[in-house]
Amino acid sequence: MTPFYESCAEYYHSDTKYDRKTIHRTKGLDFSRKPAPFKDYQADHPVSLTPFLPFNYLPFTRTPLPEAPIQPPYPWGLSEISQLLFFSYGVTAILDSPRSEQTLLRAAPSAGGLYPAEIYLAFRDLPFIPNGIYHYNGKEHSLLPLYEGDFMDRLSSYLYHHPTLSKTKALVFLSGFFERSAWRYGERGYRRILLDTGHLIGNLSLMAKETGFVPFPLSGFNDHAFNSFLFLEDQKEVVLAAMPLLRPEDVTESCLSLPFYPSPLLPPYSPPQDPETGVLFRDLHRLSSLGADPPGVILNRRPDKTHLPAPESTHLPIGEPITLPGEAHDFKGQIPKTLLMRRSARQYSGAPVSLARMSEILKYGYQDIDPVEEGVVPSVPHFFQPNLFTSYIVVNSVTELIPGLYRFDPLAGTLTLLNRGYFAETVCEFVLGQDLGRDAAFVLIQVADLEHLVIQYGQRAYRTLHMDVGQIGERINLAAAHAGVGASGIGGFYDDEVTDFLGLPNTMAVLYITTVGAIPG
Repeated sequence: MTPFYESCAEYYHSDTKYDRKTIHRTKGLDFSRKPAPFKDYQADHPVSLTPFLPFNYLPFTRTPLPEAPIQPPYPWGLSEISQLLFFSYGVTAILDSPRSEQTLLRAAPSAGGLYPAEIYLAFRDLPFIPNGIYHYNGKEHSLLPLYEGDFMDRLSSYLYHHPTLSKTKALVFLSGFFERSAWRYGERGYRRILLDTGHLIGNLSLMAKETGFVPFPLSGFNDHAFNSFLFLEDQKEVVLAAMPLLRPEDVTESCLSLPFYPSPLLPPYSPPQDPETGVLFRDLHRLSSLGADPPGVILNRRPDKTHLPAPESTHLPIGEPITLPGEAHDFKGQIPKTLLMRRSARQYSGAPVSLARMSEILKYGYQDIDPVEEGVVPSVPHFFQPNLFTSYIVVNSVTELIPGLYRFDPLAGTLTLLNRGYFAETVCEFVLGQDLGRDAAFVLIQVADLEHLVIQYGQRAYRTLHMDVGQIGERINLAAAHAGVGASGIGGFYDDEVTDFLGLPNTMAVLYITTVGAIPG
């Protein structure tokens, strides 16, 4: 038998489970200490992106857009950068709050509206913007210059000289701001940061394609060097992902190799005694970090679409696999409009959703390869480490399907019935009593065998697992919005009650739950 190995990742995930006996011990929120949802740098010459928005008026004020300055001749420019950033993470709605100042909602969903992710960009050799490192200010929709100069070679070394770095003129990198999510969710906030970063990566990948780029999300880099370069201190804010943007004509075969770098396997974790909030997830982030040299073993993300076998369930299949009909719906050209109209559902009507619509939404969510322009370059994968988690579907009200629990195989595009029954009330209970679980037409549950994944891939897999399911969740949000139904991700649930319902051991890690259903009215 394989010896038991308890990592920091396993300990952290177990320690941050919600439980009925302990969840009510959480301290009340002190709104006077709520972290600001925006990071404000001061700069003498900010680059306003507002004039380049594809609107007639400024959002929310209805005043005419300022005239865009003349741009130098080049295949692309600030217009593409403006649209990429606005529709991925710009402010798209404003809510008044009785307890605090206005809440500015952004294009990507975020647990509790806390928006822990930040966007930075590096540019070089472009006629419309000086070389340097910039921060994206979503509130003002502007770029704030942080450092002048060409830093791409240095950043390339941090990213282990991936071939895209020698060709890109625009590099996006994302950070996570610890305190924003920890203020509300405590230690469990690290899970929310990773999921929210995945949501944002999903938007950036889709909008990059809309604006003529090929995105290459990279998860392997020298953590300490990257954080030190941005003066992030490792304790408050940390880099989580990078995304070089290339034009299709600049993509070569070597760029398509997107390895996953496993972190070193470490001795069993010894948790601190009575740790303060934030110690555990900072330990996990530190222990999953990479150094100056990439690991000796590099794992290709998709050697032959193999993956760990699905965990054994106590539910035996009681039906033949059902092949989902149709193809993933491609709504290229409509992504910006869909991002503007997307909002997390707050209520479902309980009305049924058709099997065809469910299939369309799931296939779009799990379509892990987006085609680059046909005949130009091969397809480019968009996920860090796909197929390392298992997906289940609870069907409440889908035409042509028996209510029950199904296993979903995204590679084969099939559903296999594991347990007949109407489990809406059960789902409602384990998602902390939220009616969304009861009234949804179907519910997606993603789980992973964390113990085996850590042994095989190191603790860095914890990051990529959550960012992967976050990307899928956001794509499902957009596919649902485009199809005229609602969707909402749920990161709060009684973990062990979920695995008990699925017939899995409690050592399995529940990553994310996404609900989809008909909207009232």
